[in-house]
Amino acid sequence: MSSKKLSITDTTGTVTGLNTNVRYEKMDRDEALKIDHKVGEVVVNFRSVHDDTVLLEGMVKKLWVDDQGVVYAKEQVKHFFEGQETVNKDQTTVFEIVGYQPLSNYTDSYVLSKYYEIFPDEDGHKKDIDKDYARRKNLVGMRSLWEYLHGQQVVARGEFNVSSSGFLSTDGYIRAVSFGNKWDLEIGVFKEEKVFQHLQEGIPELVGATAPAVPGVNRLKIKKV
Repeated sequence: MSSKKLSITDTTGTVTGLNTNVRYEKMDRDEALKIDHKVGEVVVNFRSVHDDTVLLEGMVKKLWVDDQGVVYAKEQVKHFFEGQETVNKDQTTVFEIVGYQPLSNYTDSYVLSKYYEIFPDEDGHKKDIDKDYARRKNLVGMRSLWEYLHGQQVVARGEFNVSSSGFLSTDGYIRAVSFGNKWDLEIGVFKEEKVFQHLQEGIPELVGATAPAVPGVNRLKIKKV
């Protein structure tokens, strides 16, 4: 799985001299499940159909078109949000920490959509001795950040876009992770706050009979964990 380069800096000056080069990669590494769909012994697929014509891969494409069917080059198109012109987001190459927030924000306040593991970069060196020195140097920077996050039980926040596709910029939290004597940093990406619309008060009481159990169906239920 390919990784991307990233530099981490602290604009608040909390972690003194933090300027470390890392790489990050997605943590959802499992391939998509390959499910076969059959009618009897015949394999079928769920496909798009237009005027009774099955649309196979490569038969359609998307273009910028107005309501009269006139086609425009993408260079001609401008984009607006609530009346103001906007542009595509930029892929983040430097994660600038703009503040530190309680660890509970990571679990309770925001909807996290993706997780990325961080590891030290070798700074593009070719020789083994240079690669090893760069990796260790960047690992020291990672450790200084990890110690602050772990000791204060906080997460570091900054803008984090993994691509330049789309218009909605996202923020990320860097979190300290530890398993026994092993440690690491991860980034959780979020676009919006959690809004709980069904918060409850008090302690509920169960009144009346319990609902009868529903018998199970003898089919495979797929779970990864």
